[in-house]
Amino acid sequence: MKKIICLILVLGVAVMFGCAQEKPEAAAKKIFEQQVAGHEGIELDTAGLVYTIVEQGDNSALVEVSGNMAVKAAIPLVEKKGQWVLDMPTVETSGEVSATH
Repeated sequence: MKKIICLILVLGVAVMFGCAQEKPEAAAKKIFEQQVAGHEGIELDTAGLVYTIVEQGDNSALVEVSGNMAVKAAIPLVEKKGQWVLDMPTVETSGEVSATH
């Protein structure tokens, strides 16, 4: 009787942890949203995106991200030698940064 109860407990724990594993779509969504969150000064709404498994093997998956994403951004530009470029802080040898920052 004790062996049966132990077996049921072990199987229950295995099923519980097996069901708790993250699916590829959820992992892709989390990774994509972390990448989006890393862009300072840019607001991206990922609510309109859909994550679909394209291919899946035993230990790998290819997840397609599709849909619409609302974007709001302000891009600081500066004109240098007749070209508009991204205004990024520059580190001078004296430790000073760009005058616009």
